[in-house]
Amino acid sequence: MKKSTKMLTLAGVTLLSVATLAACGSKSSSSKDAATSNLTFPTEVTHDGTAIKGGQLNYAIVSPAAATGLLIDELADNALDLAFAGMVDESMFGYDGNRKLNDSGLAKVDFDVEAKKLTVSLTGKDYKWSDGEPFTIDDYIFTIEKMADKDYEGVRFDDSYTNIVGMEEFVDGKADKISGIEKVDDYTAVLTVKEMNPSMQYAGGTVPHFVMPKHIYKDIAVKDWATSEYSRTAKTVGLGKFKIKDIVNGESITYVPNEHYFKGKPKVDTLKVDIVSPDTIVSEMKAGHYDIAEMPEDQLDSYKDLKNITLVGEVSSSYEYLSFNFGTYDKEAQKSVTNPNAKMSDVKLRQAMGYALDTKTAGEKLYNGLYHPANSLLISFFADLHDSELEGYTYNPEKAKQLLDEAGYKDVDGDGIREDKDGKPFKISLAARKRTETNESLVQQYIAWWKEVGLNVELYTGRTIELNSFYDMLKANDANIDAYLAGFGTGYDPLPKVWGPTNAFNMSRYVSDENTKLLEAMASVESFDEKKNLENYKKWQENAFKEAFAIPLFESETITAINKRVKYYDTYKGSDTKSAIEQIELTADKGIAE
Repeated sequence: MKKSTKMLTLAGVTLLSVATLAACGSKSSSSKDAATSNLTFPTEVTHDGTAIKGGQLNYAIVSPAAATGLLIDELADNALDLAFAGMVDESMFGYDGNRKLNDSGLAKVDFDVEAKKLTVSLTGKDYKWSDGEPFTIDDYIFTIEKMADKDYEGVRFDDSYTNIVGMEEFVDGKADKISGIEKVDDYTAVLTVKEMNPSMQYAGGTVPHFVMPKHIYKDIAVKDWATSEYSRTAKTVGLGKFKIKDIVNGESITYVPNEHYFKGKPKVDTLKVDIVSPDTIVSEMKAGHYDIAEMPEDQLDSYKDLKNITLVGEVSSSYEYLSFNFGTYDKEAQKSVTNPNAKMSDVKLRQAMGYALDTKTAGEKLYNGLYHPANSLLISFFADLHDSELEGYTYNPEKAKQLLDEAGYKDVDGDGIREDKDGKPFKISLAARKRTETNESLVQQYIAWWKEVGLNVELYTGRTIELNSFYDMLKANDANIDAYLAGFGTGYDPLPKVWGPTNAFNMSRYVSDENTKLLEAMASVESFDEKKNLENYKKWQENAFKEAFAIPLFESETITAINKRVKYYDTYKGSDTKSAIEQIELTADKGIAE
């Protein structure tokens, strides 16, 4: 096969999803309670006032970067594009507050574990695309086939697709159809797969969930998807809540309700979504210019007492981490290739870098206690599977120094900075993305802490790097980068496949036999058993801590500001939330100012 086989599938949920989750357990309400018990702010709010008819909802996406303008989630691969696309696009499947697939979406899935069959059935027979054309199972099958095309350059063709029987032959041109896809009727298809795995049960897991309009894209070559007007302009056709009215490229989109939306026409007349700088969002919210915005944690003191907003909180489904440049990505073989001689190949060096950082103090002092030290690469968002007892890389500079001594990194010339194992000058080139002024302070503090244990760490290019350029450098495995500070949104599927050997988002290019074996165990049929699943996840977390291919730094509380003219809002993440964006009502014509 010439295509990627295990790239990351993001959940059918974006930064813009108003149905944000406070509950994060996948088995029971006790998991939800464990995840939300330490939240600083409530998870829902009801404001006084009678709802008006219609009005414009103003939504701010807080970001220092611009969007690229892609409006179909089959191609969008960053949070900003996905946020805008999420208003016109819709995932096939709905899910409950525990992230489990249910029948609240466009389709449902029935699993036959023994026969290795997935029956995908539309939940209605009169669904329509936003242009009024009928939506049928043919659109779903078409999307799967086209994403397997040799010219598809997106990041969504992953093990959700390669797991389908006959996919390899289809991709290699040895078959003109995918034998594992059977169309039963206009509303039903059966997928026969090679392996069943527990991730199939979750939103954003390993059941193909993207869908695009066949009547539009059948006439557009796959290689031209990204430049098509149907992927970037008001002509974009979807199954989502809204249609596009106006676009300011990379900055703002104004939407109008999709009268064909399968859950009913949204209650507002228009939705305006803007990208707003972290530097100005507080003043914008104070002025009442926006109704909903995810706020910077480091600026809490400047907005927590505003009288025109209410703050709600939730456990974030993302984390900050430190990782390293271990090798390259073989595009032909579609897998990571680890260089055993990479500068950061010594595990004790990596562990020392983790122990040198006082994330507890940094989270308290810089982020108002809303950033919490992360002890595992499987964060507490996944409360039922997270190993809360794992030691993690707690601040221990003496242990860091001991590890460096044992590894042979010693201060030969007495200047306080360690040389390499051969006694030669040793410098670690660090890449970090440009975010906020607080983050700039945090990065400099990291560098200072590393210096205290004798490591010379310098920023690559001498400064933090613009977001899109930063990730381009990581994807290309820029040889000038030894280590990097990044963030990762987990989606709803707990399987940490991003760290797998064939996952294109494994930008560290780290591969080990033990890590691969444990990832495969978590994705196996045996993990349908709850006890075995917990055991497999615990083993992976322990090994990830041991191998230190990535050092988890922070998980956080997400704080969302809600203008008091929004009637009701909650952070429940199921598809049937009462504050889904199509259900939001306003109590005044204009935003309430401070």
